[in-house]
Amino acid sequence: MCFSLFPGGTCIGYGDPHYFTFDNYPHTFMGNCTYTLTKLCEQNSTLTYFNVEVAHEYRGENTLVSYVKQVTVYVHNYAISLEKDRLVKVNGQIQPLPLNLSPGVSIDLSGQYVAVTVNAGLRVKYDGDHRVEVTLSKVYERKVCGICGNFNNDHRDDTLNLAGQKEDNSISYGNGWQVPSDTHCSLDSDQKFNCSDDVRRKIESYESCGIMLPFDGIFQRCHLIVDPREYFVNCYYDMCALQLDPHTLCIHIQSYADACQEAGAIVLPWRKETFCPLSCPPNSHYEQCGTSCPATCSNPESSPTCNLPCAEGCVCDTGYVLQDKKCVPTAECQGCWDGIKNHPVNFEFWTDDTCSTKCRCPSEGSEFTCTPSSCPDDKHCGITNSIPGCYDQTFGNCLVYGDPHYNTFDKAVHHYMGVCTYTLSKLCSNSTLPYFNIEAKNEHRGNPTVSYIQMVMVDIYNHQITIVKNEPKRVLLNGVWTILPVSLDNGNLTVSRSGKYILVETDFKLTVSYDTDHTVEVNVPTTYFNQTCGICGNFNGDLIDDFMMPNSQQAQDTNQLGNSWKVDDDDPSCTPVPPPPICPPEKEEFYERDTYCGLIRSKDGPFQACLSVINPDRFMSSCVFDLCVLGDAALCNALEAYADACQRAGVSSTWRNSTFCALNCPANSHYNQCTSACPDTCLNQNASSNCTKPCIEGCQCDNGFVLSGSTCAEVNDCGCSYNGTYHQKGDQFWQGECEGQCTCIGNNHVTCNDKKCQANQMCKVQRGVLGCHQSDSTTCHIYGDSHYVTFDGKLYHFQGACTYTTVESCRYSSVNFSITTRNEHRGTLDWTGLNSVAVKIGDQNIVLGKQKNAYASHIEVNGRKITFPAHTGSGILIYNSGPYVVLQTDFGLEVKFDGKHELFVKVHEKFRGQLCGLCGTYTGNIMDDFLKPDGLLAHTSTEFGNSWRIPDDDWECEDYVIIPHPCNPADEKLYEEQCKIILSINGPFEECHFYILPGMYFESCVYDQCATGGDIEQFCNALESYAAACENVGLNLENWKDDTICMEGKKIP
Repeated sequence: MCFSLFPGGTCIGYGDPHYFTFDNYPHTFMGNCTYTLTKLCEQNSTLTYFNVEVAHEYRGENTLVSYVKQVTVYVHNYAISLEKDRLVKVNGQIQPLPLNLSPGVSIDLSGQYVAVTVNAGLRVKYDGDHRVEVTLSKVYERKVCGICGNFNNDHRDDTLNLAGQKEDNSISYGNGWQVPSDTHCSLDSDQKFNCSDDVRRKIESYESCGIMLPFDGIFQRCHLIVDPREYFVNCYYDMCALQLDPHTLCIHIQSYADACQEAGAIVLPWRKETFCPLSCPPNSHYEQCGTSCPATCSNPESSPTCNLPCAEGCVCDTGYVLQDKKCVPTAECQGCWDGIKNHPVNFEFWTDDTCSTKCRCPSEGSEFTCTPSSCPDDKHCGITNSIPGCYDQTFGNCLVYGDPHYNTFDKAVHHYMGVCTYTLSKLCSNSTLPYFNIEAKNEHRGNPTVSYIQMVMVDIYNHQITIVKNEPKRVLLNGVWTILPVSLDNGNLTVSRSGKYILVETDFKLTVSYDTDHTVEVNVPTTYFNQTCGICGNFNGDLIDDFMMPNSQQAQDTNQLGNSWKVDDDDPSCTPVPPPPICPPEKEEFYERDTYCGLIRSKDGPFQACLSVINPDRFMSSCVFDLCVLGDAALCNALEAYADACQRAGVSSTWRNSTFCALNCPANSHYNQCTSACPDTCLNQNASSNCTKPCIEGCQCDNGFVLSGSTCAEVNDCGCSYNGTYHQKGDQFWQGECEGQCTCIGNNHVTCNDKKCQANQMCKVQRGVLGCHQSDSTTCHIYGDSHYVTFDGKLYHFQGACTYTTVESCRYSSVNFSITTRNEHRGTLDWTGLNSVAVKIGDQNIVLGKQKNAYASHIEVNGRKITFPAHTGSGILIYNSGPYVVLQTDFGLEVKFDGKHELFVKVHEKFRGQLCGLCGTYTGNIMDDFLKPDGLLAHTSTEFGNSWRIPDDDWECEDYVIIPHPCNPADEKLYEEQCKIILSINGPFEECHFYILPGMYFESCVYDQCATGGDIEQFCNALESYAAACENVGLNLENWKDDTICMEGKKIP
């Protein structure tokens, strides 16, 4: 049914913003979230359901006030979004106006407004700037709710929240109507503004807000219909908050004028050429009281039949009608009709976001014709303003440089000095786009207050490419040192030199470059818009949310953001990040001079041509930051960062010379301020001739020389490309699984022989080199309450008190054996330790029991107690070594148990990938260490540990359930200070740090202290476990207890 909107109720919101409810109650509310303006709230109603939401935003740097940025109308399964600048979207797709939607929904231009009209009795108007208006038919009286109130003709209850309770003020009232799905915003709080007497007088004058009040003024005929006093108060409030902003004044006068006209009052002309002028587009003119129903191509006779009040705005000239916000000649109102709207001849559109089918209006009065199509090679299929199409390829750029400064894709700037490994950027959405992950490892270089990039890791197409500091000619490709250039996956992934940088490029236009010193640049194509995460941000065009952590929460500061993106890193130097140093004002002023960082933004300096292209401010502030901490030595790197950014934008600058920031070049090359980004190489000697990239600064090979790795060689001295990998002349390398050794003779000539590995060697990668290396072993360590360090180095905690498979040969192992452990509670249910270890090898069942006294443990072989040393047959030897019972085999298995809480299991390298159990898989990858017996990966250590429980009639127990170890922040900080003796570079464990990374043992120490409330014995046990791990690799730490609480007579500091 169609219901009349008149008489009805109208709710208005305008300015920053001020709301008048349906019952004319005023609210001033300035949150910047999304709110329910009004919706049908009657349960089981027969009326048409609708919901109108309004989104606020701050504009510029002023967060005191907010404005309406979008109005969304949900009705008849449509989501109609009215956005700024009168942009209209229906279900996410931009639509031209006018538009008729079935059933009974139309969207039109009306004066300065876009209006949504629903025949069921709803009309919503938004001017695309600040003012929203909702009109409801009387059939909705007492049946709606929201900021606009309940429409019951009683303003006294227009502060009721959704629960029907009365709020104390407009702020809590507005906050109560926030849409739950909008979490990236801030609630409104009470703002107080102080205006001087002079400002107050100006606001009250007839040239300002006072224009609305005089009884003989412009609005005299409206006073009896629309009371001006509340509009004046709102105007006064905003002008005070915004310091007499002239646009704000115009907003308020227009709002009162519109309210008057909509109420049928006559408004005299109030705009002038010099006061709130309203400019009109071509083929139109301004009218104080124009039609609210303009003639359009689809309805050229709408104006004479219009029954709405007149409205101020732009009106098309005679002979023109309105079509999609433009006044066009009536003669052009031809073309194709799609059942909703007209489209002009030659109008084209893509049917979906894959750009596989294009439709076109071929002639007047015809139907659309659709044919298969695709985007040209230099374009990409994407969505801009919700419209699918072929667009120029653009990129998000994340720049990391200096010590280091992170400039995100959306131009936020972070200064973060962490010295661990961090996620810069990766694909985070469930997308069909190619996956990538980019991480950077940072390090200190002399000064402990700042850090620099040590290496960059790129995971793409199942390859890991690691670019390492001071390694300009080679990269680690899947762990193997590989000379540049590299081409993988039929050229879809390449690694090459480009000026100062090593450049990783993909077929989908992702690029990563690192200068092997301090600068990393990541470029992602627009297909990844709003699809990424990491310190580089989410690439959504909004820098406000570039503090997003992995848990989707916003970090409070840069340190919290950086720490949240830390990945597993057992480097002993990976420690908590201190706050960034503060630069004294006098040093800031000194380094801002034109002889230092001021060069960057000097209008007479070397970068003057770039100032209007690349904003220098963030580079300037980063420069001053670096020089404050590092002194003059940091200047060249800071200037280089801005110079490179300018050059990427096509602006070259001459700023280096032989005595200032000189760039030294290797033999057979020279410096070029603008050299080709695609240098000639041994593999492509004409690369520079076909290069389409902007030039870059760097070293260029002399005439007659081309790039071989990172050196310039004569063509006759070029190396060889073999199976997609480049080798320099004279290099020797192994092929396949060390089936033969090859030599690069030069100029793509390779000779190979059938050399094999010797009996005591294995074919493997060691220190980045594939070859025949001495066989090795690895160790699993179980200790304390119970902590597990797997063969591949994964630390986890599991306090189960049953019998478990700890190591078992599986996956076609050449030798069958198994090791099981019994765990027991010690004192409390949340503390467990080892009770015994059982080893089964063939028909031998060996049990290493609990220590009975200080010198002996109970040992049984096939049920019989034995004495040491013992040869049990089948190549098994059991003996005592210090506090340990050691079981040693002739096939590469060694088990050491101290009868208390330390167990080491060492296996030969030949078992790589053949083991399973609580000690993991020994594949070299910690990601699969939680493999369960059913072949699936466990999600938690508890699930993993319980999965390896085995039946044991002599040991009653139940599956472990996590018992949390509460540790308040103060205690945890105390325990961390105590346990830091493990990490200390001047402590008793310093010499072990290189061999056994201390981070895991530090974590276990804190864990145990929290679990036991700071028990001294367990603290010493934790230190003893790290000492035992160190001694297990051959170090002698017999004096580690000296000067610690673990030495008799000492106290915890």
